[in-house]
Amino acid sequence: MACTGCEIIPVPVYAGTLVLAPNLPHTRKKMVRMLASEGFDYQHLEGDNLGIALEDRGEALMACLSAVMSPTEQEACRSVVVRDPRDFALAQLSQIRPLRALISLADSAWLLELMRQERILVHYQPIMSVSDATVPVAYECLARGRSETGELIPPGKLFGAAREADLLHHLDRLTRVAAIEQAGQHGLRTPLFINFNPTSIYDPAYCLATTINAAHRSSLPSSNFVFEVVESDAIQSPDHLLGILSVYREAGFPVALDDLGAGYGSLNLLSRLRPDYVKLDMELIRNVDSDRYKANLVQGIIRAVKDNGGKVIAEGIETEAEWHWVRDSGIDLVQGYYFARPAAPPPMMERLPAHHRA
Repeated sequence: MACTGCEIIPVPVYAGTLVLAPNLPHTRKKMVRMLASEGFDYQHLEGDNLGIALEDRGEALMACLSAVMSPTEQEACRSVVVRDPRDFALAQLSQIRPLRALISLADSAWLLELMRQERILVHYQPIMSVSDATVPVAYECLARGRSETGELIPPGKLFGAAREADLLHHLDRLTRVAAIEQAGQHGLRTPLFINFNPTSIYDPAYCLATTINAAHRSSLPSSNFVFEVVESDAIQSPDHLLGILSVYREAGFPVALDDLGAGYGSLNLLSRLRPDYVKLDMELIRNVDSDRYKANLVQGIIRAVKDNGGKVIAEGIETEAEWHWVRDSGIDLVQGYYFARPAAPPPMMERLPAHHRA
């Protein structure tokens, strides 16, 4: 059963009453002054809460609240839209969220429309074997958005807006499915590394159903889909991540840990997760050929990964000197701008320079 909460794109609600619960008296005073000066219809509710009639001024209200409150105040202020604050029901508890999420949702009309129209373009970056770096043996799938006029929207803006508006679980699911479906359109038969953010997955048994079904609809074996944990250093619950990886593995998919070495968290996860693949953070690879400390650290990580039965991927290789060091280090797979940039259609083997052969 798929997760309808991930599949149904939300719509900002500007009908009824917005109930706000500011956590500090001075924040409440600022809000009241703004509401009075801007002519909003508001009322004082029990418990120092405020009720504001939305009518046709919902977008204007969000803009004014954003202007008068700091991001910290917006995050601390609870909010919910109700038909009548006197008839608040327990069923509406699940709809309470930080005011900052409502403001970000109002600012993200472009993102909501992009997701509704599924304007996602996936670029594919080749991953090569160290023994022959002229032939892609896999691809990493990297999502971009497309504006209404066709311009690319970089992932930082795309996922940053989704995170601010509490839409990350919607966008993450959409990009995972797009990576699988567009790879089929390109005729790719090699393994695909598909990123996922574990904080976007609430209950893996439900939230991953659409992704797993998309993979099963393809003509590729499950072993060709490698699901790659991103932003692992921000993980607060390793047990939750282990639950996600268990669902993927039970469905026959290998898993990868991205950006190992970016922080203590990812290094600490290695022994618990025991991923099939580990990607070294590009900052570890940068100038590794001339930095003895980095070189020793990378060698230690390589040994740890291989002792746990995993393969090591060096990403972010940009220079010939980095490539030569990595080639002789015991690392299994490589990717980076030195070989090929992410692109759509995917860069194929005949386009890669022959001098990358080991």
